[in-house]
Amino acid sequence: MNILFDKKILPAMICSVLLVSACGGGNDSQDDSAIGSYRTSGIITGFGSVYVNGIKYETDTSSFEVDDDTEATQDDLRLGMNVTIKGSINPDGLTGYADQIIYENELEGPVSAIDNSDPSNVIITILGQDITINADTYFDNDDNNLSIDSIQPGDLLEVSGYTTPDGIIATHIEKQDDIFIANVTEIEIKGDIENLSDNQFTLRDLTIAFDGDTELDDIPGGQLVNGLHVEVKGTLNDTADLLSATEIEAEVEGLGDDDADEVELEGVIYDYDENTQSFFIQGQEIDASMAPELVPSTLELNDYLYVEVEGSLVDGVLIAEEIQLNGRKIKIHAPISNIDLVNSTVSFSVFGGANNITAQIISQTEIEDDITEDDYLTLEELQINDFVELEAYDDGTSTINAIEIERKESSDIQLEGPVQEYDLGALTVTMFGQSFDVSQAKFEDDHSDIEIDALTFFNSIDTASFIELTDEVISDGVIDKVEIEEEDDD
Repeated sequence: MNILFDKKILPAMICSVLLVSACGGGNDSQDDSAIGSYRTSGIITGFGSVYVNGIKYETDTSSFEVDDDTEATQDDLRLGMNVTIKGSINPDGLTGYADQIIYENELEGPVSAIDNSDPSNVIITILGQDITINADTYFDNDDNNLSIDSIQPGDLLEVSGYTTPDGIIATHIEKQDDIFIANVTEIEIKGDIENLSDNQFTLRDLTIAFDGDTELDDIPGGQLVNGLHVEVKGTLNDTADLLSATEIEAEVEGLGDDDADEVELEGVIYDYDENTQSFFIQGQEIDASMAPELVPSTLELNDYLYVEVEGSLVDGVLIAEEIQLNGRKIKIHAPISNIDLVNSTVSFSVFGGANNITAQIISQTEIEDDITEDDYLTLEELQINDFVELEAYDDGTSTINAIEIERKESSDIQLEGPVQEYDLGALTVTMFGQSFDVSQAKFEDDHSDIEIDALTFFNSIDTASFIELTDEVISDGVIDKVEIEEEDDD
């Protein structure tokens, strides 16, 4: 699986409360020109208010619903949770007001298998679902020391993230206090009903059994049907292949059926249809046939691309106005040391190595010249020793697929990406298959911008953590600074 990895202003605020038929209430202090009928779905990346999709939402008057708990508060939210926000956005496109924030996990159950053969994309199996853990996954560590390395078979985990046909890309994982006991512990899973019979159906290939004692909530007409999107709660048998349902609840997929003037949604594309230019993200149908703006302009839509979509919601369909490639970025700031026109690659000699970092030029790569302000360069126009800033999206493979290359004036040599291995004793970190000596570097935390000691640094990172290595000018091949990168600096 290859997973690659921000507004039209309406004249006046229409209605700050969304998905309801009447307007009313709201925040008296909000901007009178804020966009009404606004909805967004995405990952929480910060607090002090709530940050989602790069926008800061004020929450002084917000209501919260967390896993069906309507009495929840902001304190119940965590980094990495995939939430839906209903409210309004200000004309600056950077701030807004949340009337309601809703969070629901994707599944909760015991870990049955762990595949850590690729440290940058660890796969755990829960309820038959492959859960991908990568550099974007946040761990809830309020009550226990949970990390990518500490997860064990049998651990009862709650997962939030992006659903794909193949499983879930985890953005938030929380370990439950309960010990999993077969046929006793309550678990949860969501999906579309398939293969319905009198007393069973399948949900994401897991068999669900139900009977007259199973509680049916919000089921249209009280009858289960194939294709209905539901959340199932129940217990798992000893062989982990049958869930006995105690409750089945119908759920709205995507952003709902009510129209909205402005929506944002991020996630992984699936069921892409080239003929109709339509696809799905998180159960939401998206129509990309109206020539939306693509970022980068060379973006080619396909299944498994990780994107952010902006547009409007009409009759339950998101009409795309902009589609932007998304995800954590790999960054290389360095002079080019080799250009291979046959294989369309550029290489860099960083931190004492010789052509030790190589990037692939693909159809989506944009090459620009910041010095001459030429926006359309070709690979043939680049030269060895040109200092460039290269960006790529982390797709979980060993290949760096360049999305943007910009020729710049010389500066610090920098490399940013996921950690594959690290050794406190040797003071080394491994990235892109290369081991780098950081024994002469100072260490910093991107979140606090303060210097930390080596022990604190190494105790703060995991495999798949993003870090930035810097050889400050005048470059001498020695790494002078290492910084933990909490999120992209765009």
